[in-house]
Amino acid sequence: MNHKYIVVGIDGTGSREWMYQDGSNSSTFKFIRDVHYGAMDIDRRWFHGPSNTVTGSDNIPILQEALAFIYQRINMLFPATRTRSVKPLELFDVNSCMQNQERSKSYQMERRGFHSPARVPVLVTENMLLNQPLTTDDVRVVLIGHSRGGLAVTALARMLSPLVRVYFMGLYDSVDRQNCLDGMKVENVKFVAHARRHPEVRSRTYFSNTSLKYIGVDHAEERFFYTSHGGIGGSFITDKKEMSFFGDSSCLATITAPTEDGGTMEMINNPKLVKKLGKKMDQICTDGSSDADEFIRAQARKYGIPVA
Repeated sequence: MNHKYIVVGIDGTGSREWMYQDGSNSSTFKFIRDVHYGAMDIDRRWFHGPSNTVTGSDNIPILQEALAFIYQRINMLFPATRTRSVKPLELFDVNSCMQNQERSKSYQMERRGFHSPARVPVLVTENMLLNQPLTTDDVRVVLIGHSRGGLAVTALARMLSPLVRVYFMGLYDSVDRQNCLDGMKVENVKFVAHARRHPEVRSRTYFSNTSLKYIGVDHAEERFFYTSHGGIGGSFITDKKEMSFFGDSSCLATITAPTEDGGTMEMINNPKLVKKLGKKMDQICTDGSSDADEFIRAQARKYGIPVA
């Protein structure tokens, strides 16, 4: 059977700044590029991640643009779905901040004597999934996300629930560093592969992962890799000269440490892990980054997705 595909990738925070012009250090970009189906911007589209490193708030318009792209492609491929008036869920249904505002507004109205029941978000239900007009035999929607992009595609899958089940979701260290989007539950997805940074690398220890509860998924494969958060997505720093103030030093081969006499000295970075694996951290991260990318691709190929 020649399956139709709609393939979407959303990259990690700050990709406009850290990604090379050819995309060679973005695993998400390369995955979308390497799917041998359709043309980029027609059946496949890749999006930069949010640029707001603190709140990630510009993830919202990226999510909406990705949803609009998928919905437009579905309507082009399957015109009959227009007549059924089946639409994706709205942003409100996956946005806790909007829901809190609605509840607050309703409470204020009731205090003034007006009966104003709060709008309730639409949840993914078994009945909804059983009545989708399209199946994964009709079209295989593939969603790939790194970092906050993983959070975005997790929300995107839920928003597609009334229309079609997502066939495959590939997550490169999905993180929940955005207060409003609800992303812990992966729903409305058939197959999931999630590559996560190994805690022993000590990368970005101040934030944790999301997209970890796989609800109604046929199979989910989750593995840890010895590389940084950025390394999972293809980009990591091994040269001290490239370090910014908020940079991730976990992949540096050596670090500068203060001495008792007020000077400094060079020390092996993460000596415990270096001894365990027999390689310095720059090489550990390089190998781990490649392994993480190949893991996502191998999982996708296992389910028939034509990716190199």
